[in-house]
Amino acid sequence: MRLTILLATIVTLAISGQILAAETKQAPAPRVIDVALQDGGLLLGQVVTPEGMPVANAAVTVGTGEQTLGMAKTDAQGRFAFRGLKAGVYRLNAANGTGMYRLWAPRTAPPGAQQVTMIVSGQDLARGQILPRVHTWMRNPWIVGGAIATAVAVPIAIAEHDEGPSSP
Repeated sequence: MRLTILLATIVTLAISGQILAAETKQAPAPRVIDVALQDGGLLLGQVVTPEGMPVANAAVTVGTGEQTLGMAKTDAQGRFAFRGLKAGVYRLNAANGTGMYRLWAPRTAPPGAQQVTMIVSGQDLARGQILPRVHTWMRNPWIVGGAIATAVAVPIAIAEHDEGPSSP
């Protein structure tokens, strides 16, 4: 019986280790696009639909981390501009689309840098969502490991204990 419980424990720890390893994998980092700023820290961009049509009158925000640095509205062609930005990494949000951009000071951008940003509406980076509690619990490796350990150990314990009636 002890050997069976030991084997069940080893299997459970192995499975829990795999679950823990799977849960600790990081989501891929968002793609950062290089963009050259114009003189005066001018950032030019356009918001379009997935089909390439311009999105007029869309609110566009620029920020770093949780801080919003500015807001603009797109014109009839979906174009927007921000002035006074410095080199660095920024997040642009508009029309349910978002992107990460590395802005370069004028005349310092690498050759492959874009001159204008483009935000595709409805195509954002990974956004969090509120999951039902059961899904949240099932993402916890300790809870999943405990459930697996119980599922393995209880039948084994019952099978080994069920030897029939004992007589005095």
